[in-house]
Amino acid sequence: MRENPHYLTKTTDAKRVLSWRGQNPSVFSKGRALKKQRRMPTAIAAIFCLLALYIAPCLYASGTDTPLISKYGFAPFFSILHIKSPAFRAFQAVGPFIFYSDSKEREVFGLRPLFSKVHQKTNGNIRWDFLYPFSRFQRGEKDQNYFIFFYRTDSYKNKEEKRFYLFPFFWGRTAQGKTYGGVFPFYGHLINRFQKDDIRFVLWPFYARSEKDGFVKTSFPWPFLTSYSGKNGEGFRFWPLFGHEVKKGIYQKDYILWPFFQHTIKDLDKDPVERWWFFPFYGKRERLPYYHQTDVLWPVFRNIRNDEFHYIRYDAWPIFTRAHGDYDDWLRVFPFYVHETRPDYEKRTTLWPLLRWKHYWEGDTEVNYYEFLAFSRFRHERQPGKSWEIKRQSLWPLFCEAHLRDGHSWAVPDPIPILYEGYRRNWRPLWTVVEGYDRDGISRSSFLWGLYDHVQTASASLTDIAGLVQWESEGVDIHRFSLLQGLIKYENMRGNASLRFFFLPWRLRWRAAGGVEWPEEDLWNLR
Repeated sequence: MRENPHYLTKTTDAKRVLSWRGQNPSVFSKGRALKKQRRMPTAIAAIFCLLALYIAPCLYASGTDTPLISKYGFAPFFSILHIKSPAFRAFQAVGPFIFYSDSKEREVFGLRPLFSKVHQKTNGNIRWDFLYPFSRFQRGEKDQNYFIFFYRTDSYKNKEEKRFYLFPFFWGRTAQGKTYGGVFPFYGHLINRFQKDDIRFVLWPFYARSEKDGFVKTSFPWPFLTSYSGKNGEGFRFWPLFGHEVKKGIYQKDYILWPFFQHTIKDLDKDPVERWWFFPFYGKRERLPYYHQTDVLWPVFRNIRNDEFHYIRYDAWPIFTRAHGDYDDWLRVFPFYVHETRPDYEKRTTLWPLLRWKHYWEGDTEVNYYEFLAFSRFRHERQPGKSWEIKRQSLWPLFCEAHLRDGHSWAVPDPIPILYEGYRRNWRPLWTVVEGYDRDGISRSSFLWGLYDHVQTASASLTDIAGLVQWESEGVDIHRFSLLQGLIKYENMRGNASLRFFFLPWRLRWRAAGGVEWPEEDLWNLR
C-alpha cells in the first residue's frame, strides 16, 4: 500500500515523497536554501519600512509641537537635526562619513574623505574638494580648479586672466588678452609667469629663453650654456666652469668653478652690496661704509658689524649666537636657552623644542604665543584696553581648540595639528571622538559622531543620546523630555504639564507648580 504524501510532515517523509514522485531529494534542500536567500532582501526592506513607519509619527508629532530644536534618528547610524532660529538643518549617516548641513551662511555636504562641497551663500562662492588636498574646484571671486601634478585652471571674475594645465598640456590668457600655451617638454610659450615677462622653450632643457624688462636670457642646453643680452645687459655662462653677467646700473655677477669662487655686486642703483666668496672657507659681504659681514667655514662662524645701528653679532652655528645693537639683542646657547628682543617682538626658548614663548604685535593686536614640544601651541590676543582672549589651545595629540574666521571649534583627539578649513571638514571628523563648534549663532558638542549630542542657541537647547533619550528647553518655562523619539513624551509649557504615549494626540495633563489653568478650547488637548 502506497503512503499518502498529503499526510507527511517530516523532512525525511518529504524526501520519500520526492523519491516516490521520481524527483531528486537534493533539489528539495536546494530549493529551501534558495528561498532563504530570497527572503534576505525582503527582510532588509521590511526593516527600512519599520524605521520609516517609526520615524514618520515622530516627524508628525514634532511638526505639531513645533519645538525650536528637534532631532530625529538614531546616531551615529543616521540623524536629522532641525533648528528654527537661526535657521539650520543637518543630516549625518554612517558615523562621520555622510554629512549635510544648511544654514543662512553656507550649505555643506559630502562623503568623507572622498569629496565635499561648500556653497557660501553670502558671496556665492562654491568649492568642491576631492580627496583633499589633492584636488579642488572653486567658483567665485577667483575660480580655481586643480588636481595636483596633473591638472589646474585659474581665472578671475574681475580680470580676463585664465590658466589651464593638464600635464603635459598648458594654456593661458593674460589680463591684456594675450594667449600662450604649449606641450611640455616639446614646445611652450608663457607670458607673465614665474616672475618673467616672456618664456619660450623647445625640447626643454635643450633650448630655453626668458625675458624680463628687456633683458634676455637664453640657455642651450639649460643650465650649462647660457647667454645674456638685451637692454643694458650682457653676459655668458659655461656652468659650472665660468660665468659673467652684467646688468648696467643694477648688478654684476662673476664666478669660476661655481660655487667655489664667486664675486657679486648688487643694488648698484642704491647702496651697493659687494660679496666675495671662497666656498666654504671664507666669505665677505660689505655695504660700505657701515655694513661688514665675514664668514669662516660657512655656516659655522660668522661676524656681522653694522655701524649705522651700532649692531654687532657673533655666530658659532648652531650652538652659540650673541648680538646686540640699537634695535636687536640676541643670545642663543642651543638647545638650552634662546632670548631675542626687537622692537615689538620678544622670544624665549628653553630646552628646544620643549618650551618657546613669543610676544609681539600684529598691527594693533598684542599677541602672546606659547609652544610646548613644538606641536602644542597656545595663542592669546589682546586689543588695546581690553582683556586677553584665547585664540588657540592645542595639547598635541590630545586636544585642540581654535577661534578662526569661520567660528570657534575644538576636537579630541587631534593627532594632525592642521587648522586649514579643508582638512577640518574632510578629514578631522574621521578620527575625532569628541568635537564641538560655535558658529553662526549655534553651539554644538558631540561624542562619537552624535551618539551624545548637545545643541544650543540663544533661545533653546537640546540634548540627545543616540535618539533614545532627549530633553529640550526653550527659555526657562518650556521643557520637553522624550524616550524613543517621542514614544513616551513629557512636556511642561509654562507650568502646564502633559504626558503622551505612542504619538497619540491625546495626553494626560495636569497643572504643575506655578502653572495656569488649561484653556477651555484645549479641553482634549488635540495638538
